[in-house]
Amino acid sequence: MNIPHRIEMIEPKKLVGFGITTSFQEDKTPIVWRKFMMRRNEIANRISDQLFSLQIYPESFTPNQSFTKYALAEVSDFDNIPSDFESFQLASGKYLVFNYQGKTENGPKIFSYIFQNFIPENQFEVDDRPHFEIFGDDYDPNSDSAEEEIWIPIK
Repeated sequence: MNIPHRIEMIEPKKLVGFGITTSFQEDKTPIVWRKFMMRRNEIANRISDQLFSLQIYPESFTPNQSFTKYALAEVSDFDNIPSDFESFQLASGKYLVFNYQGKTENGPKIFSYIFQNFIPENQFEVDDRPHFEIFGDDYDPNSDSAEEEIWIPIK
């Protein structure tokens, strides 16, 4: 499997949206994204059409554990955030970035390759910071031509 990748330092970002506690077994991703997509136009100070699907995993995470999943958009500041939206400050840091094109249903296979093959074979060390994917406002998870970037924090 050959997925284009690069290493990038990300600048701090201000993000707003919604979070949910979920697990890989009982995937609540569609719930949080449906809520976010219905209300994203209420965010007045968005600075791009990029959307962030962000995960906070517990330290020493195993696939059976729960984690927090966010559906977010980047904003210029945290002023005038609609009342029940959550704000999230993404710190700067070093990331391994993969460009993926295809349906979301292939995600488990892609992530399995990244974590079980690519990272160990290239001797990267995953850092304990948020993991996220970035895609456009017009993203269609069921399309073969859907494009997203997968950001994995590394030391």
